[in-house]
Amino acid sequence: MQNAKTKSLTHFWGTLPEELKAKLRLGFTGKRHLLDIVGWSLRSGIPSLGPLISDALQTAFSENPLDGEMATELLAHEALRARLPKTTADAMNSVASHWRKPENTSYFERLLMKRDMAKLKNFIEQKKEREPENLFWREQAVTFGLIDNDREWVRFMLENIPAELTPILDHVALRMNLLPEAPVASIPSTWKTHDIFGPNSSAVTWGLHLLQSGEPTVAQPLLTGSLNRTPWNTTLILRLHDLITKRDTQKMPLDGSTAILLYSWNKAGELDATLASLFASDLPMVSIFALNNGSTDDTAEILEAWRPRFTTKLGPKRFEILSLPVNIGAPAARNWLMHHPPVTAHDFTCYLDDDVALPSDWLARLGSAVHLYPEAGVWGCKVTDYANMALVQSADSHLLGDQDAPPLDLSRTAPNPFRLSDLHIQTLDAGLLDIMRPCASVTGCCHLFRTAVLLESGDFALQLSPSQYDDMEHDLRLCKTGQFPVYQGHLSIRHKKRTGVASRTSAKEEGNALGNKYKMQTMHSREELTQAMLHEHRLLDDDLMMKMARLDQTD
Repeated sequence: MQNAKTKSLTHFWGTLPEELKAKLRLGFTGKRHLLDIVGWSLRSGIPSLGPLISDALQTAFSENPLDGEMATELLAHEALRARLPKTTADAMNSVASHWRKPENTSYFERLLMKRDMAKLKNFIEQKKEREPENLFWREQAVTFGLIDNDREWVRFMLENIPAELTPILDHVALRMNLLPEAPVASIPSTWKTHDIFGPNSSAVTWGLHLLQSGEPTVAQPLLTGSLNRTPWNTTLILRLHDLITKRDTQKMPLDGSTAILLYSWNKAGELDATLASLFASDLPMVSIFALNNGSTDDTAEILEAWRPRFTTKLGPKRFEILSLPVNIGAPAARNWLMHHPPVTAHDFTCYLDDDVALPSDWLARLGSAVHLYPEAGVWGCKVTDYANMALVQSADSHLLGDQDAPPLDLSRTAPNPFRLSDLHIQTLDAGLLDIMRPCASVTGCCHLFRTAVLLESGDFALQLSPSQYDDMEHDLRLCKTGQFPVYQGHLSIRHKKRTGVASRTSAKEEGNALGNKYKMQTMHSREELTQAMLHEHRLLDDDLMMKMARLDQTD
């Protein structure tokens, strides 16, 4: 993994300032993150970072080719324009000159709040017909058309554009065609816009698609060549390492028995589909415990219908139904199940949401993560939108915070500010998030514990009900003890509940989430979080250095 410019990945990494390393460890994708890297690198005044700056700018443009607001802002800074190839700057200028945000977007915003996709798409289509040269509406069409997984409509909305924008929309179409579950495309078309977005954009995009299509031997030289040109691309380092070491396909049985825990409230249809997915899975040495959390719909009947089928598949007493008269909330349901004596008799405990679709090998994929990172406190996976797997709801999240922030102040809305990285929601995923490594938090949608560690780490916080923050807070407790979570990105499950811009969140739900976020920030001191954050970065650095050294040994 060497070329004339880079002696080795590990040597290059050793030349970088620690502040820049801290940013690069998180990854090399996502608009906000990439522009943060650009800003720091420019302010540093280090001449050797010029190629990194140019690549980060081109990558941000490649991931957001219709973002006229970003293009306008970048072109407004002479220091940034100077880092762009002329073809890239000219393309950005074309996008900026054809992108206009309407003065009044109140009706559009109301439609967004309602999340009525049919009305929203119809409104965008009408606006595009009235303003055919305004890329703002084409950008919205791509965003919400892909959320609705209506690729044909998106293609229709990209038709009939000014000739100078053809390369831009060709690139949009190419990225869309190479997203997960797209049909195999023709390789020559991937090089059409390399002079605008850089040769690495084409090589990585095509290489990832080949991996998705089951052609790793063809993909590897494309990704290797790209990494030789961009040794700072940590996301690519992690993905290529797992390809070369075959971690991306490894499956391992868990060393012991597993209790799978589900709890459900009034989601009989989703639960039925989840149980069907679970039934089709490979389930060695597994028992299933399903809690009917005070449901008033057909949940009880659904669970009883599945009992004989799971009993036949798993054996007697391997499928247990528990019922409560009222909904006690997610944290209490988790605690109820984890302390159930038959559960505690198992070596591993896995929580599973009631609205997911699982691949048949999901448990063996988690087993691989346990085998490779046995010291972890919990193992999680990549969770995608059910309709469109390019929309990632959860991946590897890392602790971020300002060590010099003011002390705890309960009068602030963020009394003890810290956050988790969110690169996964800043871009569409074409496969770069298929990696395995330590992190600060994994999703509670599907996560696996050693039962002893789960019991020792304590109950999920009842004061954070109802919210998803209870699993994050539990992960923070593990981080404080050095038992960091591990993300198994080679396991991807689909989640029917939508999140982020694709979700329908009421003001009441948003208010409750903000309240619980406030409470969570008061549960851990600044010193504890800072120490956990520093410990995690040392762990990430060790993991990354090991993987770079492995790649340096590869021809």
